Amino acid sequence: MHTLENEWLAVALYGWPGVREYVYKPTGTRMAGSGPDGRLAVNGMELEWDEWDIDARPSPDGTAVSYRMGLRRLALRIAVEYRLEQQTLAVKVTVEDDPQAALKKLDWRRLPLLSCDDPSFSFDRTEVRQKSWRLIPGGGRGLYDRERVRDRIGDAVPDPSEVPTMHACAFDGNLCGFVRTNYPVLPLQTRVSEDERYPGRGGRFSIAPNTYQYRVRERTMAPLELAVVFLEDINGDGIADDCDYHLWLNRQFPDADPLYKKAIWYQVFNAEKDRGVLTTFKETLEIIRQIHHVTGGVPQIAYLIGWQFDGHDTGYPSLNRVNPKLAENPERAEEELRELVRRAKEEYDCIVSYHINLDDAYVDAPDWDPAILSRDPDGADRLWLDTPKQRAYHICHTKDVESGQVFRRIDDFLKAVPVERTVQVDAFRNTNASWEADGSYIGPLEEFVCGMQPILAYFRDKGIDVSTEGLNGMSIEDSGVFSAYWHYSPSLLYHGKIVGGGSVDMNAIAWGKGASFDSDVLYRGEPTRLLGEQFLANDFESKWDQVVDIIYLGSMLYQFYLEREMAEWREDGRRIYIRYSDGVTVDIDKAEERLAVRWGQVTIASDGERFVPLGDRIYAYSQGGSDREWTLPEDWRVGGFAAYRMSGEGRERIGEYPAGLSSVRLRLEPRVPVILERMG
Repeated sequence: MHTLENEWLAVALYGWPGVREYVYKPTGTRMAGSGPDGRLAVNGMELEWDEWDIDARPSPDGTAVSYRMGLRRLALRIAVEYRLEQQTLAVKVTVEDDPQAALKKLDWRRLPLLSCDDPSFSFDRTEVRQKSWRLIPGGGRGLYDRERVRDRIGDAVPDPSEVPTMHACAFDGNLCGFVRTNYPVLPLQTRVSEDERYPGRGGRFSIAPNTYQYRVRERTMAPLELAVVFLEDINGDGIADDCDYHLWLNRQFPDADPLYKKAIWYQVFNAEKDRGVLTTFKETLEIIRQIHHVTGGVPQIAYLIGWQFDGHDTGYPSLNRVNPKLAENPERAEEELRELVRRAKEEYDCIVSYHINLDDAYVDAPDWDPAILSRDPDGADRLWLDTPKQRAYHICHTKDVESGQVFRRIDDFLKAVPVERTVQVDAFRNTNASWEADGSYIGPLEEFVCGMQPILAYFRDKGIDVSTEGLNGMSIEDSGVFSAYWHYSPSLLYHGKIVGGGSVDMNAIAWGKGASFDSDVLYRGEPTRLLGEQFLANDFESKWDQVVDIIYLGSMLYQFYLEREMAEWREDGRRIYIRYSDGVTVDIDKAEERLAVRWGQVTIASDGERFVPLGDRIYAYSQGGSDREWTLPEDWRVGGFAAYRMSGEGRERIGEYPAGLSSVRLRLEPRVPVILERMG
């Protein structure tokens, strides 16, 4: 048995690689690791510890120990190192020698890294469960659902077995403990175990590493790194809980590409096979122009949908043919697209990019190839779409990468159209598993490590960031993989690390959380039939008020949020409370759909009204019209500023205000933005 100790922690270890107990000294809190019956399994076979040759080597300072382990039957050598680093126990699992290439995977059986036996503690975890392999409505098979569960251990119903988990912690208000790992797919497993005194009720919450798959096709994984971390209050609310855990993780994640934080980005629906042309290249430029003017020139990103072949979801996996129907002269379609891209950038500070698909292959596509498709257990190609007009199958990204075809198609795409900084990939998943004829299995880890990551790196090497539709039923740690999702529900965990459109239901709940475009923009659309002969217009002009609402109620407020660190997010059935580190607070009444955002004495948002300071501007807006006094931020009281009424055609100066004012009275017309701009 070995003990590691520093200023914060005392950790008791077994004679084999396992933690017996933690003592967190500042609070005197004790937590457990595993019991004495914990075992390591190699390739699914659980082994007794006496089957290993184990040499434990403590460090001279008593803060680390390395277990050098040899498995005689396989000539396998593994090192498991435990090291104290302030309030953290760092664990590293390294395969030192595997001469027979025998090791496929390691499993921890009854060997959690952290356990809490106090039923008064609470836990928070994100459970991940796989759905059916059958073709589900809307496409996709074998996708995963995530559900965040927060409960008191003593109130929880025991789990019948370990639960695959993305994130998890245990806390009591004084201390929060959790496990972090570098494993990218389904990294943890957790379990609420039954209280021996009270059958049917929880008595222990444990967090363990999930399966460590070491071999992935022809490569091996990096050493497995884990950290058992203990936190007190780090967000300044006086308690240690899941908010501190999420904030700590957020600070470890890489920041999102700043491109997405300063721009208004949206999809322009150009064409669909059945509905035909919805927005030409010329009409796309008109959309960009009007959004440029109504925002006073805020940068934009416009992703074109249906720019290729015969419209949306046609031609894939090929990406090298511009839809001729979108041009005034079909024979000059590529030239007209390039002209759109040039003018949008030069005249309106807008990046025109593209919505593409790397997951699906249509049988009538030029690059159709059954050899790169995912296969079901019976050997059949993985069907995704089957209609009288179209048939498509899922591509196995691993086989696509290994064949080199995906890189050739990307090169063809980049030759066919101008691409700057970003593309949007539809439904880019690591769930296109494939059962191969030789008996091998390409699973989610292979699809991520051998498929998706090389594709993302290929784009990145060309200076292009890949945004995508959303989480898309994947079981991965999102941050660091994607900066931006089209469909996205904000959280403290990923604030500023993943940005996105949000789930825009056009209400105070969505706006208050942080939301922007989550609906396509199109110039002309088929009218929507109501009752009888009544029709509801569905074109850009008729939807202009909705577009301006999204920008001023959503996008500008979201950009304001993204300028600051989120420190706290609390939510129940009636209310959401969000606090940022500089004192900005968000109160959302879910039942009444009311919103209040304040920054000290400054009101930033009140239901359908906005007064959003960003740089040298304040963006003021009222959905229903208002006449009221607005308190100015302190740094706005030292200089003069002008007011402009904004429209899709430009701006009109309507007032000038001297230095020294502490507030300003604005009469806002319904859905007519006003921008205050510093002078000089």
